[in-house]
Amino acid sequence: MRRLEYIIEQKDEGRRACDFLRREQHFSYALIVKLRHAPESLRLDGEFIRTIDRLKAGSVLSVTLPETAGEAAPNGKISVSVMYEDEDIVVFDKPAGVPVHPSKGHQTDTLANLYAAKYPGSRFRVIGRLDMDTSGVVLAAKNAHAAAVLTDSEIKKGYIAVTEGVPAPTEGRIDAPIDDTDPKAHRRFVAEGGRAAVTDYRVIKSGGGLAALKVFPKTGRTHQIRVHMSYIGCPLSGDELYGGSRGRINRHALHRFYLEFCHPESGKQMEFRSPLPQDMQKLLDEMSTEERTEKDEQGY
Repeated sequence: MRRLEYIIEQKDEGRRACDFLRREQHFSYALIVKLRHAPESLRLDGEFIRTIDRLKAGSVLSVTLPETAGEAAPNGKISVSVMYEDEDIVVFDKPAGVPVHPSKGHQTDTLANLYAAKYPGSRFRVIGRLDMDTSGVVLAAKNAHAAAVLTDSEIKKGYIAVTEGVPAPTEGRIDAPIDDTDPKAHRRFVAEGGRAAVTDYRVIKSGGGLAALKVFPKTGRTHQIRVHMSYIGCPLSGDELYGGSRGRINRHALHRFYLEFCHPESGKQMEFRSPLPQDMQKLLDEMSTEERTEKDEQGY
């Protein structure tokens, strides 16, 4: 179990433990309730206290986080690289074809199953899931407090997408609401009255009827990039659900290459980059170098 420690400052003298954790340390209400029902989870200078007890300046408040076991069956044979891990977070480099959560037809071959094998008895808390066929960086929190802090913080995400057709203009913002009111629907669409959705993009290479884009979603709607690219007449290559063709790639050509966030405990700025998978790199290599091309230090 994860244990956190806080030195109580003078300004927090006399505050109840629950108020300090909720307002100063960003503990969720649900987690406070769990601590309330776990009488040995809080200590002040080594002595057990309740969530309603008052704090003393200069004292050390220790919090042992209660854990909830995950429901996924453990499967350690799934091939997914770990880019980073510590007591609070783990960062995966997920390949295409690996679902994040179990679903019908995928009960034991998901990232959640791998997590259950690597961290027995720990609940899988993914922060910003990816579709099964989207590759790239995936962040998961190892405890409820880390998950609550990350959920309420800014997380910057960058994607590489390959579209059929070149967006015009080659750099811009798509601000179009997405209808996702039916949770059972597989296909989303742009519609008035939908939830606000904003996507920034920039073409970095094009040729042969395709374009490679850097894409930065400002909101997190289901299938957002796929829906928005289709909406402007440039569906992702391989994305048959939204009008693309699988003639050149056997999955929708989308890769989360970049993730940036503040660590939920240390506050340190964390940044991760994932190299472009071979199937998408092949598409970029086939594009004419005579047309618009931009490369950064990562090679795309």
